[in-house]
Amino acid sequence: MRVHEKTLARSISYHGFGLHSGAEVNLTIHPAQAGTGIFFRRVDLPGQPEFKAAVSNVVSTVRCTALGLNEEVKVMTVEHLMAALHGLGVDNAVVELDNCEVPVTDGSAAVWVRLITEAGLVEQNRIREYLTLPGPVWVEERGAKLIALPAESFSVSYLFTSDHPAVGNQFAEYAVEPEVFAERIAPARTLGFAHEVEVLRKQGLALGGNPEIAVVIGTEGYLNEVRFPDEVVRHKVLDLIGDLALVGRLKAQVIGIRSGHHLNHLLGQQILATLGNSR
Repeated sequence: MRVHEKTLARSISYHGFGLHSGAEVNLTIHPAQAGTGIFFRRVDLPGQPEFKAAVSNVVSTVRCTALGLNEEVKVMTVEHLMAALHGLGVDNAVVELDNCEVPVTDGSAAVWVRLITEAGLVEQNRIREYLTLPGPVWVEERGAKLIALPAESFSVSYLFTSDHPAVGNQFAEYAVEPEVFAERIAPARTLGFAHEVEVLRKQGLALGGNPEIAVVIGTEGYLNEVRFPDEVVRHKVLDLIGDLALVGRLKAQVIGIRSGHHLNHLLGQQILATLGNSR
């Protein structure tokens, strides 16, 4: 069945702060013409530079995925917003923001889902293109693994492993469809270990972090109420969807074991290399 591309029916806006930078930011997502893809535009910088949400524009994968032209012209923590756009079926949009990081909202993609749903989507006069794999594609690094298998649709399976007794090993498997994404994946918040917070802040990261926007784990267990018993692994699925959205619309079964942003990016590169695509 041929599916048409979609964009937002109207612009949406959000004011918040960045998880790592702690900076206040105003973000607006505008509809875009068919065939545009997703673009980010830094309206606070001279000339309002913009760049496509693509694997080739990844400038960092340290604790988040950052896109840009260089270290000065970039946008950090794009993965939750990218996951929401991809998961709900938005193909074309321009994301304008006046600082260096996408707002963290509540640590999940639920706010983006709500705003996109309220705005609604419109079908465009262009057939959506999908990427299909000729065979298995995989990457691994330090015990973490990712494999993408040819499939008729996009699905993600993920195994999160932890020695922490309160967290343990968690497994999740989802077909990435709008309703499933909105209800079962998007609300899952980012993971934070209490003992890592000061270390991260000394590195200039997690400056906007607080217990309201994360699943916080201390030595005795969870320090706040979880939304799902397996919220940790659901969020890993969310991150993986957002990172792979930079590849394009895959028809693949993706299986992850303990992967993070860096390995997600490597899989994206490997998929495009396999397909002979320089996106």
